[in-house]
Amino acid sequence: MVALGLADRVTVSETPDSPLHVSMDVDAGVGERDNTAYVAAERLCAAFGRSPEYQVSIEKRVPPKSGLGGSSSDGAATILALCDLWGVSPASDAVVGVARSVGADVPFFLNLAPSLLEGAGDVLCRVFPALGDVPIVLVRPKGGVSTARAYAEFDCDPVNPLDTTGIINALSGGSVADVARSLYNNLSGAARRAEGQIAEVERWLAVQDGVRASMVSGSGSCVFGICSSHADAERIAALAHDEQGLWSCATRVVSSRDEVAN
Repeated sequence: MVALGLADRVTVSETPDSPLHVSMDVDAGVGERDNTAYVAAERLCAAFGRSPEYQVSIEKRVPPKSGLGGSSSDGAATILALCDLWGVSPASDAVVGVARSVGADVPFFLNLAPSLLEGAGDVLCRVFPALGDVPIVLVRPKGGVSTARAYAEFDCDPVNPLDTTGIINALSGGSVADVARSLYNNLSGAARRAEGQIAEVERWLAVQDGVRASMVSGSGSCVFGICSSHADAERIAALAHDEQGLWSCATRVVSSRDEVAN
């Protein structure tokens, strides 16, 4: 897993004598109590014997159902904010344990260093050096793919993953060129079946000047491209929006929360 600079804004405030409440500026089709931020706050409060009297406000910038970890990162941001309020280390076993219980990707977003995770995606096996300021373009089809839908499609026609040696060596050496050559996603076929326009976006993005490699992100529906320059990423994002009518974003790889804040 490698993090990007695109992020939601999560604000956590204490609300004495008022119950836990989570609000979002868009309707993501999820009830409040099912919201990852709500679950994270409720479980962390229970684990540390705190009363769940907080207001969590989320400004969405990461589109839902895109395979970009938006809801998981919201849960992690909520955990980090509460740890900051309480003076608790987010690296403690208790905090990481709560993060793992909330969602498989949530522990990754507590740190953001390029990482190899196994198990259900919640077991940190290895951390890699920062990749540096790598330009990325994101292009999303008009239709989204829920994680549940993608995995249901995958279960109908499972695909074994390729050997990970190539991408591990590429990340270990910090070689963006080798990373670009090693991209592979065994969920991409399931994502295409769930949202037919993904294949069209993949074909369009792959032939754009300045794209070094592209692939479906996670369980879809977003497709990412590793670009030669930030100017290329911005130009391609503008083309996707203006000519294709699609949500798009020019961003970059980040390796710490400080880089996201900046």
